[in-house]
Amino acid sequence: MSAQAVASARRVLGLPEDDAPADLTQLRSLIALLRDELGSEPAAVAEIVEQEHALERLRQRYEARFSALERVQAAVTELREIASPREMLGRAPRALCDGSAFERAIVSLVSEGRMVAEAAHFAGSPRGAANALVQLRANPVRLEHTLIETELLRRRRATIVPDATVHPRVDRATTELMGWRSYAAAPLVVGSQVAGVIHADRGPGQPLDVLDRDVLWAFTTGLAQAYESSVLRRTLRDERDQMREFLAWLRARSSELTDARVTLSAGGASPLPLPGLPVAPEPLPGPAGGGGARDDRVVFEGLLTRRELDVLRLMAEGASNRQVADALVISSGTVKFHTGSVLRKLHAANRAEAVTRYLRLMGMQVP
Repeated sequence: MSAQAVASARRVLGLPEDDAPADLTQLRSLIALLRDELGSEPAAVAEIVEQEHALERLRQRYEARFSALERVQAAVTELREIASPREMLGRAPRALCDGSAFERAIVSLVSEGRMVAEAAHFAGSPRGAANALVQLRANPVRLEHTLIETELLRRRRATIVPDATVHPRVDRATTELMGWRSYAAAPLVVGSQVAGVIHADRGPGQPLDVLDRDVLWAFTTGLAQAYESSVLRRTLRDERDQMREFLAWLRARSSELTDARVTLSAGGASPLPLPGLPVAPEPLPGPAGGGGARDDRVVFEGLLTRRELDVLRLMAEGASNRQVADALVISSGTVKFHTGSVLRKLHAANRAEAVTRYLRLMGMQVP
């Protein structure tokens, strides 16, 4: 449209054609030349003035839109610095209000077909936000097919409800609680799943426009991407920690095998049993080896490893870590590792509790 206007103005002024792209600055210059050319004709001057006003309104809308979207993107960038996904959602309403013209915002998560309020921010009224959050959590909105939120979750787009007081598809209790005349809502889509909904307004009774809808959608889309990245980072950290624990266990196992005593048997030793034949159990040392006592290998089978059971037997005899290490010919560090595993598997808080459980399981009297 501006290119056609520039071309027409150049023809009226008798200027040569110019193939360069037209812009608002060039069009303003031509309007000024036309004004001088037409002199003081009232109709022509009025039309030129109207065109200038239209251009100014267009410029203001463009700059306002650019500024609003830039601010909301900056707000999302700050949220990306938060490591905890839950904390990110908790701070999202305030970030939205700080980076836009919205005064109030609520983040709700979708759970079992309901919208459960997760966080809220009311500019200048933290108590009002807290009270609203309590009431919303006490009565989560069921996502029935008649609700407008259900439709926007299905279509996955933002919307504005301009007449909330009379709209037939809004939740009446929430509308009255919030004092909504007009509000914006957008789905929080994480990956391929709808995780929640964000509601926002400019304050009780204040109208919204299309730019508010676009700002909310830009914020919600950016928040969803940041939240997904945060969840992924948390998952990777958990897997890394699990891998470290496994490597620590593997090193302890390797140390146990390295420190194990090797006994060379004479040539007249008993032959190895054939595969598939049962092997008679060796006599058990310590408390488990007495006549008529239970076989602790049977009692703890599938729960403790052979070495962990050896450590537990010696603990039951009152041996210290150094004595256990000397008896089993392993390092003190390996003893500590096995002791920790025994406590964890027996759900014992300390060595004494582990020994007590061992004696009880063996049917022995606990001192």
